[in-house]
Amino acid sequence: MMTDLILTVRPAPDGEFDVAALERRGVAAMAAPVMKAVYLAKPSLPAAGSVGGLIFTSRHAIAAFLGSFDGALPPEWAGLPVFAVGRASGRVARRAGFSDVSIGSGGGAGLAPLILAGLNADAAPLLWPCALHRGFDMKAALAPQRQVMPLPAYEMKPVSEFDKAARGALADGHVKAVILMSARSAGLFRDLMVRHDLDGRIGHMTLIAGSKAIAAAAGSGWREELVARRSTRARLLAIAALFYHRRMTGR
Repeated sequence: MMTDLILTVRPAPDGEFDVAALERRGVAAMAAPVMKAVYLAKPSLPAAGSVGGLIFTSRHAIAAFLGSFDGALPPEWAGLPVFAVGRASGRVARRAGFSDVSIGSGGGAGLAPLILAGLNADAAPLLWPCALHRGFDMKAALAPQRQVMPLPAYEMKPVSEFDKAARGALADGHVKAVILMSARSAGLFRDLMVRHDLDGRIGHMTLIAGSKAIAAAAGSGWREELVARRSTRARLLAIAALFYHRRMTGR
């Protein structure tokens, strides 16, 4: 018999990491990605000597960047300063071979002050391997103090449907809460609910959203809305665990 659970819609492998983190807290969870990463053709890179550092706002960006070198990071890139969002991305960057990695939290907006404090004003332009479609503009956030060169390296494409396990859990009412970390994923989740004729289940689920804007993108009709004060993965997972233990198990 399937137990009641919390759903995360982040793409692989992030969704699986969220599930594992929640399970360590005693929370039953399932991943149902609404997007998947598609890496673009190898981009034309500037010379490493003309770059003052690298900005990574996702693990997909790191993987896509390494794909430019067939997975083996050249020494001339390894010593450049790297600014990464989140500890998980920081670990991936270090495993890739980067030696000077600074880690920020709170998405791109949280990383910007760390970059401004960590580099001299006369530093060479920063390279930002990023998604083709972006919700945050790092170039604008750092202007005019720092120059940023966006490098579209991957695209997050919507999936056409939920997988069988997710459809079953949603249809049977086992999903008691959904974690949504971006406005785009919120809209895509709601679209898929309609496509699978499951939108009527929204009234029985709690929304755990990273911001008011994300909650708005998720639409109305939720049983309850819990909106984080700061849009960080750690904060949202903490809210999810608190919800699960206090409202679902009575602990």
